[in-house]
Amino acid sequence: GYDLFAGTPSTFAPLANAPVPADYIMGPGDTLNVQIYGADNNSFSLQIDREGNVQLPNVGPVQISGMRFNQAAKLIELEITRAVIGVNVSVTAGALRSIRVFVLGDVFKPGAYVVSGLSTMSNALLSSGGIKTIGSLRNIQLKRNGKVISTLDLYDFLLKGDMSEDVSLLDGDVLFVPNLTETVIIAGEVKRPAVYELKKERTLNEIINLAGGFTKEASPAH
Repeated sequence: GYDLFAGTPSTFAPLANAPVPADYIMGPGDTLNVQIYGADNNSFSLQIDREGNVQLPNVGPVQISGMRFNQAAKLIELEITRAVIGVNVSVTAGALRSIRVFVLGDVFKPGAYVVSGLSTMSNALLSSGGIKTIGSLRNIQLKRNGKVISTLDLYDFLLKGDMSEDVSLLDGDVLFVPNLTETVIIAGEVKRPAVYELKKERTLNEIINLAGGFTKEASPAH
């Protein structure tokens, strides 16, 4: 698990080309591409200003900061079709803002990082060079306005391929990796002998399950 997030990427360019999810939260610096066709044909690029507005031709300022991408797109389409009769409107995402986040605790390079607005908790871990071997893989905390709003258990990803808890980041977020606390060593006839970090596991069966269960060579009597 530690090796997976080791090393610092040279660029976040791949994120810039990634599709923008419908629930992406719009903010100052984000850009939307608008195409009008029908009775009028035109296209333009709109950037959200510091007040959270975009300036729509024939409409004026419209507040969209803090809205989800799909909500903002629908609002822009509605406002333009109200102002201009006989047109259809298509709204797509353009260049997205960069955000500043802090990665602290038991990571190799703690500090402030400027990352894409599409970045998630795992992206921030990559930017910090990964987690030290004294750091927790199972209790990675996302703090916003001084409160823990989410925790990431990387075992869900490593053992199940589940990254549903990999929350998107906002400007000013703090990602904190606490110390590793409880561990257990599993050796012998199990599928994945290793050192495992404990979270809620308390029984022998739960610990064996972490290691993938017994191998075929394991004796049922033992």
